[in-house]
Amino acid sequence: MTTTADTHANTATRAGSLAELIRGGAGREAIARHLDSLSPSDRVEQVTNVGHGLVGRLYEAVAGAEPLALTDFVPEGETGTVIFEGKNSLPAFTRFQKRFARVGNDIVGYNHQLMSVVTGPGYFVVRPPTAGEPHSDELFFDYTVDAPGVPGGWPAFVANDVALSRLVYMNMKDYCRRVAKGVLVGKAYKLDKAQNAFFTLTKP
Repeated sequence: MTTTADTHANTATRAGSLAELIRGGAGREAIARHLDSLSPSDRVEQVTNVGHGLVGRLYEAVAGAEPLALTDFVPEGETGTVIFEGKNSLPAFTRFQKRFARVGNDIVGYNHQLMSVVTGPGYFVVRPPTAGEPHSDELFFDYTVDAPGVPGGWPAFVANDVALSRLVYMNMKDYCRRVAKGVLVGKAYKLDKAQNAFFTLTKP
C-alpha cells in the first residue's frame, strides 16, 4: 500500500533538487539518499541554493535524525582546519563559512564571512548532545563560552560580548541536525529562545 508520505518522497526524488524535495514534503531519509548520491560539488551547490524559509522547513523535515558527533566536524587525527560552506535564512549576506579545528580536547570554530570585520569572528565551541539543553539530543555550537585557544592563521580572538559582536553572537547557541553525509542544518537560540534563524553547512 502506498502512503501519502511515500508519494511525496517519490515525486520529490524525481524532481531532482534539494529545494524541490523540501517543497514536495520529502522526509529525512529521502533527502539523505538524494544528497548522498551527489558529487561533493553538486551537493554544495544544491544545499547552498536552499534559502529563506526553505532552510527552516529542512530543519523540521530532518527531525529525529541520528545525532551529529564531534568527529563529523574534525575527524580523529586531523590537525588542520576543516571548512564547511554555509547558507543562512537571512534576506542578505547569506553565504559564509564555518571553520573548525581541534584545540586540545575541544573542537572550536569561527564564522568566516564578509561582515566579520564588523561583527567579529564569532568564536564558538562545539558541544555534544547535552542533558538540560533545549534540544538535549542535538549537538550544538556554544557561543556563550570563550574558545580555549585559537589555531595558527585564524583571526585574533574577540569575545562575543564585545562591541558589535554582542548583537550577533552574544548568548547564542546553534542546535544542529544531521541531513546527510557532510550536511547539517541548524537553528539559532539566544537565552534558550528560538530566533527563527536557520542555516545549513556542507562539507565540500
